[in-house]
Amino acid sequence: MSINKVVFLAALAALALPNICHAQGKAALAREAAEYVMSKFGKEAAEAGVETLTRKIETLAIKHGDDAVQAVRKVGPRTFRIVEEAGEHGLESVKLMARFGDEALWVVAKKNRLAIFVKYGDDAAESMMKHGEIAEPLLVSFGKPAAGAMKAVNSQNARRLAMMAGDGQLAKIGRTQELLEVIAKYGDRAADFVWRNKGALTVGAALTAFLANPKPFLDGAIDITKIVAENVAKPLASIPGQFTDEMAKNTNWTVVLVVLVCVLGLPAVAYRLLRHRSLTSNVSQ
Repeated sequence: MSINKVVFLAALAALALPNICHAQGKAALAREAAEYVMSKFGKEAAEAGVETLTRKIETLAIKHGDDAVQAVRKVGPRTFRIVEEAGEHGLESVKLMARFGDEALWVVAKKNRLAIFVKYGDDAAESMMKHGEIAEPLLVSFGKPAAGAMKAVNSQNARRLAMMAGDGQLAKIGRTQELLEVIAKYGDRAADFVWRNKGALTVGAALTAFLANPKPFLDGAIDITKIVAENVAKPLASIPGQFTDEMAKNTNWTVVLVVLVCVLGLPAVAYRLLRHRSLTSNVSQ
């Protein structure tokens, strides 16, 4: 054999060596994982046997990387069926199971939830694992901002957001994605504030001010009811005299006040309307 051939074969061997070592490493990891799964999952794993499990884990790892080994160790033999059913999203399901184990099954075992996770990312998956079915409608309607918001809040505020979305209050407030982004950033503090002030936030000026700089509102440095009161009072101040003389007498101010106080919870607005009523009464007399 010529020196050139020897050098050529040596070069080929050197190139192949890393792949051989890599394959042997995966085989060793697969074998170790199979033995662990046998001990952890008992009868469920025993039906397959160590050799079969080793081959299946190795095949999965070659296709989806070392996360596949972790997924099988955490979830057990069910991993293979779930990944197969995930189809083109098999890699995403593997990665989620590797991170969260059985918790991830809530997401990856259902095609609609898996699709939401693939579309909107890890926050969507974590919000579904955290809040279950409550999270799904918001994620479908509002996407990524809802994923961040639901991940950031506790179960009580998740239910509140779901209720507000379900009865149309979030849509009524408007600029919903921006509002959800604020909740994603400030968590339960922001969610509590939105729930308590959902009526006031339907006033455009109040919503704009809050979204522009939420922190002073959350800290209590700015009272949102004052902003609402000022914006309600402006049109009242510009009411023409004809309205004062005729329509004011026929207005059921008690009903107006009850609505403002009970629905919006704005005593400041009620005060201004009472003052306006008193002034119009004096004028008419």
